[in-house]
Amino acid sequence: MKHKINLKITSVLVFLLSLISKATPVYAVEKLEGGDITIETLGTIIKSLATRIQIFGIIVAFIALTVFVIQFIIGDDEMKQRRKKTIIYTLVGVGLLILIPSIINFIIDTLA
Repeated sequence: MKHKINLKITSVLVFLLSLISKATPVYAVEKLEGGDITIETLGTIIKSLATRIQIFGIIVAFIALTVFVIQFIIGDDEMKQRRKKTIIYTLVGVGLLILIPSIINFIIDTLA
């Protein structure tokens, strides 16, 4: 049963990666060859990449939280203690993912 769950999780993650990879590509190399890259265009590229990472991270965290909560519910006392810590760490990670745009905007505004 554990193998089937891991296989399903893997197939969902592969599907999500295929959705993200179909986004419009950013070709920064062409911009560098022209020599007209600025802080604003670099900031736009970084913000776009950060948004994609944020969306992917939140989707993966949601799937992980679902699995951890199910394991927490059906597990014994030792498993519940481990999963409780894992759930807390995952929620902290989601909090950091939510803060990514603010951190990047702060850095770009400081440099510009």
